[in-house]
Amino acid sequence: MKAIQDFIKEIEGSAELQAALKEIKDKDALAAFLKKNDVDGTVEDFGKAIKAKTEAEGELSDDDAENAAGGGIFKNFFIFLLGL
Repeated sequence: MKAIQDFIKEIEGSAELQAALKEIKDKDALAAFLKKNDVDGTVEDFGKAIKAKTEAEGELSDDDAENAAGGGIFKNFFIFLLGL
């Protein structure tokens, strides 16, 4: 099983995983995605890890701000997991 932090790094380096992630619209689909990719953790754990990662990164660069506005990698998760 993969640790959530390791999987997040894998997503950032994989266009294929990023494309699959952008298609996820609900928690059930995310749970299936995590299971399919052998990730050790729950949907809630994944959401917390993403939130911690973005908070730790601090201020957004211009590219990150553009990604967030235009549908960045983790956009769907902020909408339905974090309420943003």
